[in-house]
Amino acid sequence: MIKLQIRWWSMRIKFLILFMLCLGNLYAQEPAQDVEVLAQNVTKNGTLVHAVGNVVLYSPKYLITADEAYYDYESGDLELFGNITMLEGLEYASRSGHSKLNLNTDKGIANPLFFFDEGSNVWIKCENAILNPDTYITEKSIVSSCNTQDPDWKISFTSGEFNKESKWLHIYNPVFYASDVPVLYLPYFAFSTDTKRRTGLLPPEIGVGGSEGFYYMQPIYFAPEDNWDLEFRPQMRTERGEGIHATYRFVDSPYSSGEITTGYFKEHSKYAKEEKLSNDAHYGLRVAYDRSALLSTKYSGIEDGLWIDVNYLNDIDYYNTLDSDSSASTKLVTSRMNYYIKKDEDYFGIYAKNYIDTYAKAVKGTNDGTLQELPTLHYHHFSNPFLLDNLFYSVDYKAKNYTRQEGITAFQNEVRTPVSLYFSVLEDYLHVNISENVYMTQVSYGNDSDNGSSGQYFNNYHTISAYTDLSRGFDDFFHTMHIGVEHTVPSYDKKNGTWDYTVDPTSDNPLIPLEFEEKNTAFKFRQFFYDMEGEKKLSHAIKQAYYYDREDKYGDIENDIKYYLSDRFYIGNTINYSHTFHHLSRNQISLNYKDALYASTMRYTYVDKSYEKNSEDKDYSYVTFSAETHYFENVDLFATINYDIEEDIFKSWSFGIKKMKKCWDYSLVYRDVTNPKQTSSGADSTNKKGLMLMFTLYPMGSMNYEFFKQESEQKL
Repeated sequence: MIKLQIRWWSMRIKFLILFMLCLGNLYAQEPAQDVEVLAQNVTKNGTLVHAVGNVVLYSPKYLITADEAYYDYESGDLELFGNITMLEGLEYASRSGHSKLNLNTDKGIANPLFFFDEGSNVWIKCENAILNPDTYITEKSIVSSCNTQDPDWKISFTSGEFNKESKWLHIYNPVFYASDVPVLYLPYFAFSTDTKRRTGLLPPEIGVGGSEGFYYMQPIYFAPEDNWDLEFRPQMRTERGEGIHATYRFVDSPYSSGEITTGYFKEHSKYAKEEKLSNDAHYGLRVAYDRSALLSTKYSGIEDGLWIDVNYLNDIDYYNTLDSDSSASTKLVTSRMNYYIKKDEDYFGIYAKNYIDTYAKAVKGTNDGTLQELPTLHYHHFSNPFLLDNLFYSVDYKAKNYTRQEGITAFQNEVRTPVSLYFSVLEDYLHVNISENVYMTQVSYGNDSDNGSSGQYFNNYHTISAYTDLSRGFDDFFHTMHIGVEHTVPSYDKKNGTWDYTVDPTSDNPLIPLEFEEKNTAFKFRQFFYDMEGEKKLSHAIKQAYYYDREDKYGDIENDIKYYLSDRFYIGNTINYSHTFHHLSRNQISLNYKDALYASTMRYTYVDKSYEKNSEDKDYSYVTFSAETHYFENVDLFATINYDIEEDIFKSWSFGIKKMKKCWDYSLVYRDVTNPKQTSSGADSTNKKGLMLMFTLYPMGSMNYEFFKQESEQKL
């Protein structure tokens, strides 16, 4: 049996060669074929060279060491005995007890053979091997990428073939072992030892349980060229239906790339009827393209970029069939196109947004009433000095075209022109900014705008802000402060024409919302405390706004504080207090710890419906917790919890283990997740619970298995 470590050859060969070349008493023969033989004793009989003792043979392709060698430099036949080490180029190394090899044809045999692929750390050990120019054919073999002694995983097989060009290993009758325990038998298996992109099967997704039955998706990957590839993802759900999705990815320049995804899924009629789906077939298309340079490749001094994300589908259920975890959380499908070009102080952009309201399409059968933004033109002149070095101005202009087939349309022009004066007083202790802000907009309505064809609005407001930054060192700590106040005063305000159109007749949302400034004064204060080593110990920020024309003069007071007990652990609290309702409108408490072995975060959040930034118009509160430890060597333990206090349910929780070794890893996770889900029959709440197993054998790849139970609670 051959016993050796993975890197057994690297340094020993180098020292051996140097040592042998330096020996003055060596005999050397230099036959044809650019082959050189070195040894302690070399004899020649005709065309046959016999070398004994520390034999070193090298040719343009091989570097070989052995105890004894016979080489016929006319036929190219080479026979080696004892402790044979063979390096083939920079990638492959092998070791054997007896080998025959023809250096002209690169054909031969070896028994036994140990073969090592430097690029992937994969080794093969076999009793007999047939050597060919492009392949090794082995019998009674073992393959692994773990340590050669007692590998964590290995595959034994009766016969196999390794292709050195394609780097694919094909094995027959393989038995997979975890340590010395057999766990799986297959009649045939193949994998690549190369990490480069190549055509083949990707790891499948497998799931069991729930109303959809057994789930299996097998990605098929094609990589014919370096600059593009293609992936097909056929899938089956035994109780729901079958489908296929495909993605074409490409790179068309050093600064641009894109992808096109499309798919089709056919429901079983029973499932579609039970779930009350609008369609029994779902299909869609997505085109994404990102280019960081377009005209800037031809013209100097400019910067530009293009971003496209176009989406089309026949109904929202298409998103729910992409893979095992995909689901749609919103009924609105958005397509976007953005292009910008910038030079010096000027910026120009053109944007477009197209919406598909899947709910309206399912109920009304049409998307004609959905408002589109096609296009928006944007010009911006960046802030620049004007007349004085400390007097700055900028200009921002937008032209927005709101269009649709049914309902009111609009074309809006907007202009903003702030002018600001900056200066410092009191020996730069106090910084002042005075600005005059002008806003103008004009709207033209179309498509049955019977209540008025246009509207104009103009306003301007003044702001003055002052702030100071202070810092001071004490005996035991260092303190910094930022104190600022900003006063805003609306000035001229005039509105003409029509502004009472809404997005649709059933909505109170205005078609074109106006921007109003309120007279207010806002106070801001921030401070930081550091110890003498420069470590942050305490941070504190507070903000309060006073509104002169409101019935309730005071806006919510915002207070944020973080106390750092060490560089590993801190406690944070953020609160918003409503002076109007005399209670907390928002409260968030967080505990955070992280070191080399442990990491944990716990956060409590409460948001009242009176909170200004609460878009859900209801109270909600929840607790989130996550923890992870690396205490055990090569093992991660982790857990997460997301608990909704208002609804008294766990939105999600999970725990699991991940074990990592040099040649393999696995993760075992239990998950219980409840997510909102949009379907063509309305909004559902989907709950999934079960096990997820993922294991990776390097370099073969990974496999994912899901065993879950799925339940749906209709109509949120």
